[in-house]
Amino acid sequence: MESLIGVKLGCLCALLAVTLVCGLSPICSKWFKIDTATGRHRRVLSLLGCASAGVFLGAGFMHITPEALEGIESEFQKFMGQNKKQGRLF
Repeated sequence: MESLIGVKLGCLCALLAVTLVCGLSPICSKWFKIDTATGRHRRVLSLLGCASAGVFLGAGFMHITPEALEGIESEFQKFMGQNKKQGRLF
């Protein structure tokens, strides 16, 4: 059991290290500096920025979705309960 905890901690540290290296590597690269970007280079950087924004938005919406669905379901059940009392379908 202790070896499993060690493996989990090792994987967590490795994931943190890989994320930091990949996230901070563009800072060290001259190719990613926006001042020197022209033409196609600028479009590629713009597309990379849009893709990263999409990843962040997707992750945010993914975490919000369960709570939103729970709220919608409870409101729908209240609505259906009120309509049953009044004898209406909708």
